[in-house]
Amino acid sequence: MNPVDWQDALDQMLHRPATLRTFNSPDGDTYIGESVAYSNQMHLIVGRIGAGNMQTVDLDHGHIEELRLEGNRGFIDTSTVCFLDYANIVGVMHGNQAAPRSSAIQRWMNACGMITEDVALWPVISKSVWEKLENASAVHNVEFAFRPNPAFMPQEGVSLFGFSRETGERYSDHRITIKLEVPKRGGGPTSRARGQRRLQDDAVSLVSGLGYLVGPSGIDRARALVTSPTEDGHYKEEALDFLKHHITAKKRVEMRDEESRPRHAAAVQAIMEAAHEHRSDLRAAVSG
Repeated sequence: MNPVDWQDALDQMLHRPATLRTFNSPDGDTYIGESVAYSNQMHLIVGRIGAGNMQTVDLDHGHIEELRLEGNRGFIDTSTVCFLDYANIVGVMHGNQAAPRSSAIQRWMNACGMITEDVALWPVISKSVWEKLENASAVHNVEFAFRPNPAFMPQEGVSLFGFSRETGERYSDHRITIKLEVPKRGGGPTSRARGQRRLQDDAVSLVSGLGYLVGPSGIDRARALVTSPTEDGHYKEEALDFLKHHITAKKRVEMRDEESRPRHAAAVQAIMEAAHEHRSDLRAAVSG
């Protein structure tokens, strides 16, 4: 995907009515997004509208009561999304466990037509892991485990993804583990080399498309065993864990009752701080 003017897309979103910013997923969840301004930039809030009611407690008397809202209002769990100024990288902070994850944000962006082409969000894998996979002299096995989501399976005809689609459709209620391995014995060196090249190509495709499946109902394991060249001219076997080595940051955000700034402002500040701290790693991961 070419660089996108996300600030312009967010500005256009400001002028859309709520009906054009709302998406109803096949599993019954309703999502709505809104552009917000903070610190001279536009950002995005995507929320899942809650179906249940919240309760309050009177701390003086211990009475528990239903929390009632006036007018046509509801409860919502939100995630804040910031768009960095390079390489179409976004930072996401979830407000709580029920807030939309990256896969839901991706579906909302596409369903609401935030830009003219489809968006795919996937973790930024560290450059060192990418290089080890692409430069490996051999890929011996690839293993990944996932829980099928029939409504949002990846595109057909892409090697491991095509196979995972067919498996997921048949075993939709299972946690599926797929492991492909090139036998170290038997078959001859030519067949082993051919199998290792195919497995390497499929592993690259798998890592490139992690955004289609990663999340609460997607991939929870993705790893490979490779043989890598060393600096001294030798070779070593090395295990690569693609989910473990994507770039993340933990930030503690405190909201005080006396603060006047909105909740998303604290999230934006935390995201931008993390982006600044990991700027060199992020740029290296998407360079070339």
